[in-house]
Amino acid sequence: MNIITKLSALALLCGWQLTANATTQENVYDFANNNLNLEVATPADWEDPTKGVISGQELRQGDVVLTSVDGAKPNRMWRTNAGVTYLQVGGKITITADEGRAITGITFEVQNYKFFLEAQAGNGELDATNYVWSGNSTAITFDNENAANEWNTQSLLLTMTVTTNDANDETYTPDATTYVEVSSIAEFNALEVGTLAKLTLNNAQVNGVDWSTAYVEDASAAVEFDGLNLDLERGDILNGYIYVKRGQFYYDEDPDDDVDGRERPQATNDALTSADTYTKTSGNELQPTLFTMAELLNDANFSKLVALNNVAISLNGRFYIAEADGLQVRVNDMLGYLPHDYEIPENGELCNITGIFSWNGLAYQIYLTSIESTPTSISNVNADNNEKEGAVFDIMGRQMQGTLPAGIYIKNGHKFIVR
Repeated sequence: MNIITKLSALALLCGWQLTANATTQENVYDFANNNLNLEVATPADWEDPTKGVISGQELRQGDVVLTSVDGAKPNRMWRTNAGVTYLQVGGKITITADEGRAITGITFEVQNYKFFLEAQAGNGELDATNYVWSGNSTAITFDNENAANEWNTQSLLLTMTVTTNDANDETYTPDATTYVEVSSIAEFNALEVGTLAKLTLNNAQVNGVDWSTAYVEDASAAVEFDGLNLDLERGDILNGYIYVKRGQFYYDEDPDDDVDGRERPQATNDALTSADTYTKTSGNELQPTLFTMAELLNDANFSKLVALNNVAISLNGRFYIAEADGLQVRVNDMLGYLPHDYEIPENGELCNITGIFSWNGLAYQIYLTSIESTPTSISNVNADNNEKEGAVFDIMGRQMQGTLPAGIYIKNGHKFIVR
């Protein structure tokens, strides 16, 4: 059964003082009934991403215009087998008011609670729990923050009601007293999703950066700074505080388990987010926390810089796997910290690795920051015995002669495989 949540547009103007001569107008994008007469894709068009696409069009409704930019999935009108029509947002959408007008509120009616949009520009705040944006802006852009996640690649909008008013000199300033003060990242991670927070940064350190994402860790826990545009670099040490919103990267670890939903904590952008409220100093790379494999595989370790010793690295299909004690975690060089010409081992070579613990797709991941092969006892013998240079040993340490049968061997301290 489809679950539809709809909120009164009266809530949009909450906290706003309008001039006596202001004229309010509501502009309704009724995607469910396709009041704009757009091309609509159907399940038969699943493999054709050009069907029903709205990008490149200016969709006017009253005194506002909607434009969009595709993301991992296109922004397109879609009709299900059940006959429900909605706008699938797979990238960004921007709503712009006509000259002399300002957007003061937007209400979203969504399908199946699939709503992952974040307000990326414009003066205002998005209540992602109740699907309401309120503010005062001539234009506002929303971005699908989970567009890269194959399970959460769209927000499904049935209607979008945009409230406008006469433009004036008012600017939107959130009341900082409404922000929950937390003294550590662990306290921040424990907040409910959508909570506005004043997060104290006490020698918090950036342990990795990936485009608009920074992984920040203090003595209590770690969290992603997602889309904050703060120009952070690996090794930066942060002290002070920052205004952010408790966000999440939602996923389902195992469709067959009894957990309804899992999430990776994020600190996301809010109207008061600024680099002016904390100091930033350069430091050496954060020292990783050493785990066993069993200790590591826990959601509480997300975004931490971690280390694993003596794990076997192998290539399983298109994924590199680190294995120890019968447990596995995927590893990759997504952050680009390994040397440019470095090739990750793939034949069970024992390694010590460090990286940022995360989740991507359907499995735990380590985004590698360093990797080094573990010396074998035979390699130590070779180092002290030049006469054995170039000799070949089996994995039991026996020197081999003649043609080698299929198996794993060691030469000059490095493993190789004969098939």
